Amino acid sequence: MRSLLSLVALSMTMMTRAPAQAPASDTLPKAIRAARESLAAGQVDAAIDLAQRFVSSHPKDPSGFLALGDAYAEKIPDGRFRALDAYREAKRLSPNSPEPAYQMAQVGLRLGGADGERIVRENLQLVLSMDPTYRNAWDQWLLVYRNGGSRSEMIDILRRHPEATGVREHIAQLLIENEEYLQANALIDSVLATDSSGSWLALRAQSALEMGDSGSGMMFYRRALANAATDSVGILWRQIIGIAAPSEIVAWSHGIPPTERGPWLESFWARRQPDLFNASNERIAEHFSRLRYARKHFPLLHPFILYQRNGVARALNLEPSTDEREFHLRCETATGAPGTGPVGAEELSRLSNGPFAQFTREEIDSLRSIRSLRFQPAPNPTALAYTIFAPLNLDLRSVDTVAARIGYNLATGLDDRGIMFLRFGAPDHVRYGGDNVTDPRCTTDEVERWTYPGIGEVRFAKPSAFGGSTNVTDMVYRPMDQGQFEAMTKGLTSDATSRRADLNFGVWVSQFRHLGDALSDLEVITTTGAAAAALVGTTGGELDTRESEQGVVTLTAPPGRYTLLADAKGGDSLGRQTLTVTLRSFAPGITMSDLLLGVPWDSGGIDRPAILAHVQRDLTFRAGATVRTYCEIYGLPAPQGIARYRVSYEILRSRDVTRDIALATWPGARSLVFDRQIPAAPGRPIVESLDVSPDQLPTGQYLLRVRIMDSANGVEVGHSTVALQVR
Repeated sequence: MRSLLSLVALSMTMMTRAPAQAPASDTLPKAIRAARESLAAGQVDAAIDLAQRFVSSHPKDPSGFLALGDAYAEKIPDGRFRALDAYREAKRLSPNSPEPAYQMAQVGLRLGGADGERIVRENLQLVLSMDPTYRNAWDQWLLVYRNGGSRSEMIDILRRHPEATGVREHIAQLLIENEEYLQANALIDSVLATDSSGSWLALRAQSALEMGDSGSGMMFYRRALANAATDSVGILWRQIIGIAAPSEIVAWSHGIPPTERGPWLESFWARRQPDLFNASNERIAEHFSRLRYARKHFPLLHPFILYQRNGVARALNLEPSTDEREFHLRCETATGAPGTGPVGAEELSRLSNGPFAQFTREEIDSLRSIRSLRFQPAPNPTALAYTIFAPLNLDLRSVDTVAARIGYNLATGLDDRGIMFLRFGAPDHVRYGGDNVTDPRCTTDEVERWTYPGIGEVRFAKPSAFGGSTNVTDMVYRPMDQGQFEAMTKGLTSDATSRRADLNFGVWVSQFRHLGDALSDLEVITTTGAAAAALVGTTGGELDTRESEQGVVTLTAPPGRYTLLADAKGGDSLGRQTLTVTLRSFAPGITMSDLLLGVPWDSGGIDRPAILAHVQRDLTFRAGATVRTYCEIYGLPAPQGIARYRVSYEILRSRDVTRDIALATWPGARSLVFDRQIPAAPGRPIVESLDVSPDQLPTGQYLLRVRIMDSANGVEVGHSTVALQVR
């Protein structure tokens, strides 16, 4: 199993020919050197002529036939047969060299399709039987569709080279894929006795987790993350790329330093924690269980078709064939009653303005350079222009990764159903074919529609089953209306646990300075139930996790950008929310906190613990109630121990809080202004609080803004706004 970066290099070999690994230039005959120089200069015919003359006079020199094969390979597809013939002759003349078979495999990679895959499989198998470390033959073989039989055959081949670098790792991977977990464990454990690198620990964790041994699996996985810097072949990333979000692919592709990979992966999993009330992260074991199922039931059967290797080819398959469109209209949008017509949503293809609407500028420019293809894409304001899909498969154009250039499929060995299953698990409902049961033509297993709660219907189809010019023979995302397109987008840009979280709740936050240091406090308040919350940084996993039966949690962390996980629990019901927050700095200087609202209490002073104990969690107050506000002011000068400032309270009755909260001024708002003189102790915050009487807040929806001015210089310290409701 290889890293994403090595697979990136592999994806490029599928589009450009790998030059023959010939002897050093100064040992080659002069004519062969000249042929290779001509080839490098793009003079293919001259290279063919030079190589042909050499093999005519030196019929037993394999280097001449290698050079001739390289030259004819530049003329693929027309030159494929002559290239293969030349390589076969080189193979006959040098039966112990893996190079001729390797070059034949490169021809197969460039050809693609069923013939190309057969050529690749046969020749890479021969190469690996001679030398399992030869060039990138192993990486290329990993792209070939493999079942249990082909894995077992390769295991037997690899076992003939027990001392070769990486062979035991390859065998362990194939044993895991074949679900021969006990054998895999025995092999890996024998290696771990002397080599506790992250690669081997990751494989041992995968084997245990796939076989259902979550205790051992999680122990090995934690050790693997701790040793991620020694995962030199990138197994830890390879295991999870199928569920990585676009932003995570971008981050990894930019290069995570080896020493930071473990902490980065810890945060990767922390963002997917399904239940903060449970100390263990069940999502990790769930992922490997899904991976086992998807590998078995949804393998990518035809990885060498052009659709899987080229964004332009995928774009050309966007527009449904006539038969495919007719099937959709007849079987999926018609009621089936006599004389009725289509009743479904408008087809996505009708929004796309033809097959070129979703081409990127890069692809359009490329096609314009082909003189035989003359077209001018018509402007269409409704076209889904320049999305990150290319289309029907994720394609991050600015990032040179496997997922960017050739999709998730080749990176995982899964078809699009497998990607969806890996990300979201089993759907609630699966429907094959169409809804129109009155038409026998609507019964087919080459259209599948999966329904997920919160996502909708995800449609998969095999385009080659519907004729036309398509040759896509795997099940692929095939949205036919806007809803299905949006469901596909979710399927390719997010993932989720199967653990249900049906409890509806709200969450709001308020920021304060942490007393005595440069950290910040985030008060997380849920509207119902017990609360658990965590902050997840870019690295290091969960920086701070707390629980509270009262639904109010204080998290402390340095200023910065975080993912906030907030869970609520009521009885046996769990709720889950994920937000992005930026903790601001309350460093030296004059500033203020956010607002908290609560109900007044009779005894004790007014401080943050007191207001948190009486905070109104749902920000809804009964009519006739007094509302107590609370905020803190930091760094305000206090000559002779007295701080002086002006505070204004603006109260706006609003019909649209989302609109009004963004306004700088509120004409017509009620305003309460006070000049304060407050005793202040060095290093301690100044508490600003007001009991807003019921006559200021009749029934309705409100925005309350507190603005602080430094009386000494008339400069605004800051302001904070909160929404509330009075019923």
